[in-house]
Amino acid sequence: MPYQFPHRRELKFQAKRMMIHPIAMRATLVVVCLMMAAFGIKYLLNANPTYALVDLNQYKDTATGLYFNDNGFSLIFRMDLTQMVLAVPLTYRQIATFLLVGALCFLFLAPLRVGAMEVYWTILRGDQPVLTGIFQWITQLRRLIKAVVVEFVLQVGVRLVGILCTVPSLYLYYLFYTNVTSLDQITNQMAMLQSLAALLAIAAGVFAFWLHCLFLPVRYCLAAHPEYSLGETFRRGLRSMKGYRSRFFWFRMSMAPWFFLSQLSYNALDLFVMPYTSMASMLHVQEAARARNALENQE
Repeated sequence: MPYQFPHRRELKFQAKRMMIHPIAMRATLVVVCLMMAAFGIKYLLNANPTYALVDLNQYKDTATGLYFNDNGFSLIFRMDLTQMVLAVPLTYRQIATFLLVGALCFLFLAPLRVGAMEVYWTILRGDQPVLTGIFQWITQLRRLIKAVVVEFVLQVGVRLVGILCTVPSLYLYYLFYTNVTSLDQITNQMAMLQSLAALLAIAAGVFAFWLHCLFLPVRYCLAAHPEYSLGETFRRGLRSMKGYRSRFFWFRMSMAPWFFLSQLSYNALDLFVMPYTSMASMLHVQEAARARNALENQE
């Protein structure tokens, strides 16, 4: 008899029931509070790039492009159709602060996030978790290095690929707003160009999300087996969802509204979102392993 994979609602219900474990809640609180503190530090140091939508009249004949000055540069994107200009002013000092502060916060938060995942795994296995265990990922050099590499792939590498994937859609938007300066100039060809740009932007976002889902089990594998080498962690993590990647992708996609709300709240909602989505995904990984073992036993 083929293995019956649990319905996603059942997995989510189990995750909600287990995430209220006191140690899980404390581990989540530690990580989320530190994430919020890191965001506050970046804000106070003006380390976050900013942008502004301003009236077109303020820029008059300034064309779309990159403009350098003594302190940095500004990216100007004219949208004559809407009588607006997207301006992204950046200073060299701001860029340096963004990279330095971002790197320090990442090096501190990445291992703690994996440590929280280890606590979640302990609860899912039915063992007794220890809150102080999450700090071992900072104090133990081997764990620290592995956590930083895995989190770099997930949080930096995947995002960079996603940004690169948006280049075609941005170029089409550039062509649209360059050639259409008034409503009278909107032709069927230009309307199709704008629609294609929007579709490519959506496709880039979906691809980046799929790529994140592909590498996410690597994080869970590291948290479940800290003794694995880095290479073994990637091999086993990527292999763990073989044959179930599309199912895992749609399972994660069903929780996309929570990810969106988390971003809107500047990660404050991660007090709920992080343990809920992580434990649900870990349960999905467990069920995929059981299904694969059942299939191998039948053969």
